[in-house]
Amino acid sequence: MRINVAGLLKESVGQTRSYEITGETLVSDWDKFDSVRAPVRMLRTDQGILVEAEVAGATRETCSRCLRPVTIEVTATVEEEFYPTNTFDGLMAVPGLEADGGSAFAIDERNILDLSEAMRQALVSAAPLAPVCGVGCQGICPHCAADRNVDPCECQEQPGAQWSKLQELNL
Repeated sequence: MRINVAGLLKESVGQTRSYEITGETLVSDWDKFDSVRAPVRMLRTDQGILVEAEVAGATRETCSRCLRPVTIEVTATVEEEFYPTNTFDGLMAVPGLEADGGSAFAIDERNILDLSEAMRQALVSAAPLAPVCGVGCQGICPHCAADRNVDPCECQEQPGAQWSKLQELNL
């Protein structure tokens, strides 16, 4: 998801470019998103390039109820400004910003803007904390560990002692 923005950086403030990203994969040490797609709009600002995108991608997670693998479709909005690391036709580099110095939102010295990290961060933050395989997932029985989606268990769920006073109310 690397785009050469030299032409846009030469344009005047307010100029735009549109791109379509399809079928990309985002991978980091902790997560992976497949089939990443996004319409991307880039706007030349007085300091750099503002990127706006509606990104979508699929990730493999574990259902928080039944512990089965599940594919989750995640969508998110990206709106980040990227800054050049070098002076470019009157556009001054942002002091202290280095493309290889750890800043994910820098335009490198070859005028390449990499959308990967911004899109990955947006998808990770939009992913559910406790994904489920479906609305009707019954999960695992806490007593016999049977997957209630496959086999109904015969366990009688007894409320814990902390609920005994509520049972006395007969509501």
